[in-house]
Amino acid sequence: MKLRLEVDNPTFILRPDMLVDVELPVRLPPAVTVPLDALVDSGSHARVYVERGEGVFEPREVETGWRSGERVEIRRGVKPGERVVVAATFLVDSESRLKTPAPGSGPARTSDRPAGMPQPMAAAKTVRDPTCGMQVDPAKAAASGNSFAYRGTTYYFCSKECKQKFQNDRRQGD
Repeated sequence: MKLRLEVDNPTFILRPDMLVDVELPVRLPPAVTVPLDALVDSGSHARVYVERGEGVFEPREVETGWRSGERVEIRRGVKPGERVVVAATFLVDSESRLKTPAPGSGPARTSDRPAGMPQPMAAAKTVRDPTCGMQVDPAKAAASGNSFAYRGTTYYFCSKECKQKFQNDRRQGD
């Protein structure tokens, strides 16, 4: 960037048309920020991975704001104090994409056990949380109270927050 500045130069160290690096102090408003490496930005969508439990991460769509150095402001999508993956994010993102069903396969709707499937196989199957899209083990979700029967279908969730959002969306739609 070309810029013209007036500065005191009593020892004539600076010369006309000389190239220099200038650092200007800028005050940014307080905000939730994450390291730039934590952001997975596809161009049309930006997301981070938030820790939901020991070794369990939830992809979260975020709205970004200003960027300064190696930090980026998160305007929406992450709350203060939430733990975000900041290293090897591409590995978590790749694994998440491998576990996500193909588009059009629908949300995590299952009966308690698919007809004709033995119990051990049914317990090993994972389904997609209809709120956030994360893969969920139905047995673990049910054991932790994160399942919900609605109009003859049982839905499984990765967290109480996702279950609550799903229930609220259903109430508004009815």
